[in-house]
Amino acid sequence: MIRINRLMFGYDRQTCFKEINLDFEPGRIYGFLGKNGAGKTTLFKLMSGLLIPKSGECSVIGYASADKKPGMLQDMFFVPESFYLPKVTLKKYVILHAPFYPKFDYPMFNSLLDQFELEKGRHLHSLSYGLKKRFLLAFALASNCNVLLLDEPTNGLDIPAKRIFRKMLISALNEKRTIVIATHQIKEIENAFDSLVIIDQGRILLNSSIEKISRTLQCETVSSLQDIQSCLFKEKVAGGYSIITENFNEIESSMDIEFLFNAVTNQPPELMEVLHKIQEKGADNGIY
Repeated sequence: MIRINRLMFGYDRQTCFKEINLDFEPGRIYGFLGKNGAGKTTLFKLMSGLLIPKSGECSVIGYASADKKPGMLQDMFFVPESFYLPKVTLKKYVILHAPFYPKFDYPMFNSLLDQFELEKGRHLHSLSYGLKKRFLLAFALASNCNVLLLDEPTNGLDIPAKRIFRKMLISALNEKRTIVIATHQIKEIENAFDSLVIIDQGRILLNSSIEKISRTLQCETVSSLQDIQSCLFKEKVAGGYSIITENFNEIESSMDIEFLFNAVTNQPPELMEVLHKIQEKGADNGIY
């Protein structure tokens, strides 16, 4: 669905990506995680055609993203963290923009507006940031595009709206759809992820399904490290330690994605070695 092959990109003399490889497959919701400045938004802009790679391949639904072909643009929707909406009513915006998306589902959109408590007659420019975000997310989901790129989608949403969004997101997934979510608010949305990509300083540190990760690693909190074997990463917490160990029985374990992110971005050699072993088992494992 989205293929990135030996992609290189940079601003002036700063290199952001140097020959990275990454695939996002259909039928999955990806958590796309990284520190500030890691390159998440830049990669979203490359995938949506807003930026052009210096070399390498970036294709979406079989189209080179830089070409911005109608076939790609009508089947991909990018919700950036910062956005502009025109001074029109919600109804007028839909009349003007929905025809660009041939699969736009008007009944679904109306249902999403009702759940988000938004009235069609309201003017977009009069809405708060959070209400504008609700509207844009409803429009994105109702577009029925097979590729959704969502940059910090829960920013600005209150607690009820976040719950509604998670429910909408999961129900919107199908076997043809690829949803990629860049976020720092991991705890609020991690239950929706079935795959995880971690990026740091323009490099892909991890790309795997949650299932494969949880069969390989396990997270737990212990009071002491005395009897712990094969501790791959540890962090002092109240009352003891949060640790990551190798999951030798290969039964799915409970995975703390925020803690795993902290571990992977610290790149302890023992943990990275285990992840590279998964890569060696086959390219379909997706660990880089």
